[in-house]
Amino acid sequence: MEENILSTTAAQRFYDRIGSRYDWFEFYEAKAKERAHQALNLAPGHKVLSVGVGTGKGLSQIIKAISPAGTGFGLDISPVMVRLTKERTSAPVSLADARQLPYRSESFDRIFAAYVLDLLPQSDLEDLLLGFKRVLKSSGILVIIALTDGVDRFSNALIAAWKGVFSLNPALCGGCRPLQLFDLVREAGFNHSEREVIVQMGVPSEIIRAEKF
Repeated sequence: MEENILSTTAAQRFYDRIGSRYDWFEFYEAKAKERAHQALNLAPGHKVLSVGVGTGKGLSQIIKAISPAGTGFGLDISPVMVRLTKERTSAPVSLADARQLPYRSESFDRIFAAYVLDLLPQSDLEDLLLGFKRVLKSSGILVIIALTDGVDRFSNALIAAWKGVFSLNPALCGGCRPLQLFDLVREAGFNHSEREVIVQMGVPSEIIRAEKF
């Protein structure tokens, strides 16, 4: 049965329309993003790819952590988000689909993807992760954040409601639905995978940290 998700075009239009207001989602994303940035273990000189840059706030933090010798790159399907990120960071940002990474193999020390995989069809996730592995250097680190299933009574109830709304109209949920990514990341050949769930305002976010060897 085909998944009821936003098409690439619909997702692009949705995030173009939101624009700078995307930062409003920090009310349930901020803690997970802070923890994920810690998991990246950034250092000056690193070359980092941020997949799904949003307004560029996260990429700006990454660039600050890897300066002066590091380079931060970004990628997004939304022209508006690409423009906002370039204005905020002056970083090289590509208008591209995460499933078709326009980078050479073993280009990056770190890859960061926040609330991107939960927009995509389940059938595309394996190839997407293999693409991440391709452009990541040996001993490089991948950190992913995605909406996930609940872990307590309140978050379980919220996610049940979220799934109900999503089934009616994915756009009402920003195209995102809860995932369980840990096994997929391991099956893609990443090592030393770790999983943590952060709940903020009742919304559970899954953080996956994995290494390539």
